[in-house]
Amino acid sequence: MTAWCAANTPDLVVVGPEVPLVAGLGDAVRALGIPVFGHDAATARLEGSKTFAKDFMARHRIPCAASLAFTALAPAEQAIRDWDYGLPIVLKADGPAAGKGVVLAGSKDVAMDTLRAFMAGQFGDASRTVVLEAPLVGMELSLHVLVDVDGDHAAYAMLPPCQDHKRIFEGDRGPNTGGMGAFGPIPFLSPADLERMRRELVEPTVEGLRQDGLRARGVLFLGVMWTARGPELLEYNVRFGDPETQVLMELLDEDLAEVLLEVAQGRFRRESLRLRTGCAVTLVLAAEGYPEGARKNVPIPLGRPEGVTVIHAGTRMTPEGWVTNGGRVLNLVAVDRDLQGARERALAAVSAAAWPGMQFRRDIGLRALNHAAAGRTVADPFL
Repeated sequence: MTAWCAANTPDLVVVGPEVPLVAGLGDAVRALGIPVFGHDAATARLEGSKTFAKDFMARHRIPCAASLAFTALAPAEQAIRDWDYGLPIVLKADGPAAGKGVVLAGSKDVAMDTLRAFMAGQFGDASRTVVLEAPLVGMELSLHVLVDVDGDHAAYAMLPPCQDHKRIFEGDRGPNTGGMGAFGPIPFLSPADLERMRRELVEPTVEGLRQDGLRARGVLFLGVMWTARGPELLEYNVRFGDPETQVLMELLDEDLAEVLLEVAQGRFRRESLRLRTGCAVTLVLAAEGYPEGARKNVPIPLGRPEGVTVIHAGTRMTPEGWVTNGGRVLNLVAVDRDLQGARERALAAVSAAAWPGMQFRRDIGLRALNHAAAGRTVADPFL
């Protein structure tokens, strides 16, 4: 990639996934004098190493779950035997594991089996160091922040918090997926809630980067759990989240390339971003058999869904038309004045893109809609 950039001199490089950032692609391309939206390898360790991230949180007093890190099996096994933080026990592989390196163990026996598999190399070197975490109970949110931090400045702008739906079936049942849908903004979050996340999570993170001499030119995706104590940080991601980004791009009323270029060149000084009014919802249309597998080469009779943006993910064009070519096949993204309107608009478009065996969830955003209608807040148990 670096050789290609040297030969073609693009005006802007945007590094999407975390693995090339952790590997140093941003550093290598930036060294050519090419603007890169994507963090340095040193900063990408916030996602690339759970122990690095937890040390960062502790050092800068960012609220998060109590945790212990282990590189040897025996002391980790003893920690599980002595565990008194309650269940589930959260086990995390230290390094990148393609989204599969986190297990919520409902018993000490399951935790022990998971620990031994991790340390035996289930995910290679990524899982030979294991972090044990206390469970956090509450409401989970996704918060994306554009950050431009260097030695002489620290600027950031928050995007609207979203909620993702990971389980394959309605009612949050079944196995986890890469995400079956998302929506934003969250209707029951108040301006005071947003300010609290800014004050307790975002500002200490940005200032911590500056104090630690870490250059950050990209996005931070904060996984947040709003507990009885308030917002607490689950994890850092150093790239945009999926499917939250499909929602955020519909809400952003800016020239995206210009915004990313400002960050890449270290001249981002905005305190906020211009947003469209209303709410966005994305529905994932998934293949038969997903997430365990995915039935490919099924024809998609894709018509002209009205009132939505159609985003291709796991598709392939053939002489006869579109066919499925992955697990999560299409996204339908709708925007309306409020969450109810956006949900209705997205659901109305599904029939124009349906194929035999297709899976999707009709309840994306429904719990949040009911929660808001009941006058409940982010601190209340989810309806």
